[in-house]
Amino acid sequence: MWKRIAIGLSLSTILVVAVWSALVVSYESDLGTSNTVVATFEPSGSNSSDDGLASLAFEGSDAENLSWASLQVSVEVEGQSYGCSFGSQSAASQSPTLVSPRLAADGLTFTTEIDATSETSFTHFSLPEQGLGNETNYTMRFSKTDVFFSEEVRWAFISDVTMDDDVAIDESDLSTDSENRLEWYDYDLAVHRVDPKTGVYLIEQNGMQFKLQFLTYYNAEDESRYPTLMIAALNGSSFPALNDPLLVSPSPCLIVAGDDDTQTWNATETILLRENDQNIWVADQSIVVIATYEGVEIRIIEGEQAATSG
Repeated sequence: MWKRIAIGLSLSTILVVAVWSALVVSYESDLGTSNTVVATFEPSGSNSSDDGLASLAFEGSDAENLSWASLQVSVEVEGQSYGCSFGSQSAASQSPTLVSPRLAADGLTFTTEIDATSETSFTHFSLPEQGLGNETNYTMRFSKTDVFFSEEVRWAFISDVTMDDDVAIDESDLSTDSENRLEWYDYDLAVHRVDPKTGVYLIEQNGMQFKLQFLTYYNAEDESRYPTLMIAALNGSSFPALNDPLLVSPSPCLIVAGDDDTQTWNATETILLRENDQNIWVADQSIVVIATYEGVEIRIIEGEQAATSG
C-alpha cells in the first residue's frame, strides 16, 4: 500500500510541476497589441527628399486605438533603419549603458529601460536628463525590484490610470518619502512574474514635473531585472532630455496623421510616412516598415497580401 501511495504522490508531483511549467512557458504579456498593420508602399522612390514612402492602416474592423506615446515606427531601407515620428527621434546610441531611453513616435515620450541587475550596487537614474546619475544627483535608484526616489523628489501615485489619462499634481498630496522602497509591482505566484501595478507616478524635481508609468520588469529577451518606464513632462514642464542632441535628433521620416491627431492612432485612420528633408529611398531599393507598441513588435503585412488574406 505504501508503495502505491508513494507512486501516487510522485505522479501528482510530476503533474503539478508539468502544469506549472506549461503556465510559465506559455505566459503571454499584456503588453503590445493584436492589431495588424497593412503597409502600402509607394511605387518607387526618387532622388527627392520629400517622397512619400508608405501608407499604413489597421486590418479588420476589430482594431483598437493606439497611443502614439507607446509607438515606435521606423522604415528599413537596404538594411539601414530610419526612425519615423512627428518631428524628433532618438539619436543613434553611442555605446551600451545602464540607462537606455528611446523616444516614442510622438516625439515627447521616452520609453526607458534600466539595467538593475547588480546585486551589490544601485543604478542611479536622472529622469530629466534620461541618463545615468550618481549617488548625489539622481531621481530614482534601482537594484532588482528595489526602487527608491531621491531626497530631491516629491511624488504621488495615482492608481488605475495610464499615461493617456489626464492627470495633475496636487501639491498637498505629494510625498517626500525617499526611505521606503516603492511598492510598484505585484508578484504573480502562478507564473513567477513581476507585474507592474496599474497607475502613474507624478514626480516633481527641481521645479520640473513629470509623469511616469512602469511597463515591465523584463527586457526584449525576457530577462528579469530590467524595469522599463514610460516618461513624459507634465503640464508643459521643461524636459532637458528633449533638447539633448546626444539623445534626440530630427527624424528623417515624418509621420503624417490622417486626422491631425498626434496623440492617438485611431482604429480607422490611415497615416502616411514621408521623407523629412532627407533622401532615404530611391528606385529599386528594398524597404520595409517596423513598428512596436509598448515595446512589442506589431505584425505588418503588405497591401497586396491584405487583399487575399480574407
